[in-house]
Amino acid sequence: MSLSRDTFGNRAKEQDELEKKLSSFEKYIQSTFAEFIGTALFTFVACLAVSSRDVLSIAFAEGLCIALLCAAFVNISGGHFNPALSFAAAICGAINPILAVLYFVAQTCGAMVGASFVKAVILGDSYHILKGGANQFRGLGVPYDPYDSFHHLNVTPVTAIVVEAILSCLIFTVYLQANIDKKSRSSMGPMAYGFALIVAIISGFHVSGGSFNPARSFGPAVPSGYWDQHYIYWAGPYVGALVSGVMYRLILGDGKKRLIMRD
Repeated sequence: MSLSRDTFGNRAKEQDELEKKLSSFEKYIQSTFAEFIGTALFTFVACLAVSSRDVLSIAFAEGLCIALLCAAFVNISGGHFNPALSFAAAICGAINPILAVLYFVAQTCGAMVGASFVKAVILGDSYHILKGGANQFRGLGVPYDPYDSFHHLNVTPVTAIVVEAILSCLIFTVYLQANIDKKSRSSMGPMAYGFALIVAIISGFHVSGGSFNPARSFGPAVPSGYWDQHYIYWAGPYVGALVSGVMYRLILGDGKKRLIMRD
């Protein structure tokens, strides 16, 4: 009788250990790999889309790609593919700080891999003309196309940071409410995330270059060597992430996540 109890106890203990290992694998390894591969695919699509030299084409390519990838991975990693968004999610309590750091490493490495594949398929002068698909600051009279005088906007890098911050806040707020919040999240959350990115790119492309994602900007900057005003694409999105995360944590979040009048 005691032998059978010991056997049952050992099996239960082994089952608990297996479940813990599986939980750790899914929480850290599987989710981090999902962010790596998702960011690599997104960056590849985003950088290739720049070859169209058309804002609508770029916006829809990036927005629809992020929506599809988010739909595929939202239940595995959250479907961020953006270190600034992961920062906002950490502020909200949706992911822990350790996971946010792992996501940051995975996303930046994934972006470099995706951008490197772009360099492999677009050769010679064509690659350098496109600057590898890197985001380009359009202000100070710098046009997207030298023949397009309409877009000679007189804006400064500070203005571009403000635009990146505001539009990043828009994207991240939509993501948090549509994908994390228990009251308002829905199966359309990934699509809402994608369309928010489309709106932001169309609005901000001719000012800042329309990044809203430090990894998407960092990835192509490495193989192309194009670092002009690169700080814009870190400062703006992280400010937007801070604002959206704090708003959610204090006021907009559900009863368990918000800090004011919580359940």
